[in-house]
Amino acid sequence: MQWSPTMGKDSFALLTGLFMAVLIAVSVIIVIWLGEFDHRSHTYVAVSRGAVTGLKPGSTVYYRGIAIGKVSDVSFDPDDPGLIVVPMAINEGVRLKRGVYATLEMQGVTGLTRIALKNRENMPGGYLPEGDNPGKRIPIEPSLIDRLSESGEDTLVESRELIRRLNRLLDDETIAHAQGTLLNLERASLRFNRLQDHVLTVLDDAPALLADARRALTDVHRLADEYRMLGGQVRDDLQVLSEESVATLATGRQVGRHLLDTTLPKADRLMLRLQDSARRFDRIATILEYDPQSLLLGADPLQPAPGEPGFEEAR
Repeated sequence: MQWSPTMGKDSFALLTGLFMAVLIAVSVIIVIWLGEFDHRSHTYVAVSRGAVTGLKPGSTVYYRGIAIGKVSDVSFDPDDPGLIVVPMAINEGVRLKRGVYATLEMQGVTGLTRIALKNRENMPGGYLPEGDNPGKRIPIEPSLIDRLSESGEDTLVESRELIRRLNRLLDDETIAHAQGTLLNLERASLRFNRLQDHVLTVLDDAPALLADARRALTDVHRLADEYRMLGGQVRDDLQVLSEESVATLATGRQVGRHLLDTTLPKADRLMLRLQDSARRFDRIATILEYDPQSLLLGADPLQPAPGEPGFEEAR
């Protein structure tokens, strides 16, 4: 048989085809082995009424930081259009506890998200049954970034208000007041230092002051003893004086009684006699003034009154 260039080309093409077929078969086997397409899984369903931006079928599901499955689909619930249903294919052997919840986490800067399943504190015991049971669905709760995004407007308003108050707080008048306060604090600090020096000086003199205080207390005790002695003497003198006062009062009562009973009546009679004598003496003085000779010759007879014998009318 004679070799020809055409046969060589056919052989090369055949070998190339066989090589490509083997390469494709090996690649498929490797992909199947790496992808574990033959593994078994069970379905859990997560639901959300908020946005699930970046979530798509094939997104990874993590449970406590470990990849446990993939997102099977993302769609709206036909019975409740406001509810987004996210079925998840979870690896067999992974059991989720009751009370588990889901959050969406960003995957770097790709814009894609993944589901992170977490356990609640004080969650009820038991495991969550698999399948799409409306009462056993896993809620997708807002993540920290979602909560910050939702409250971003309020945060901006509060930030503006805070900045406005800071600007008002840091105006020229407030700064001047703060400078004055700092100056007063500096002055108070200097006064405190001087006071501290004075206190130290007083503390140095404290032993001498204590000695003087002890001497003063000794003098006070001595004066107290003398006062007690003087008080005893005064009590004795007062007792004697009291006894003498009682005797004096008794004597005074006797004298008063004698004056009332004897002396005063005699004095009254003497006063009456003196008054009578004074009237007589006054009468004698009057006679001597107007008719002194009557003292020697006697008084003139009285002239007869009208109607009496010897009455003469004046001419």
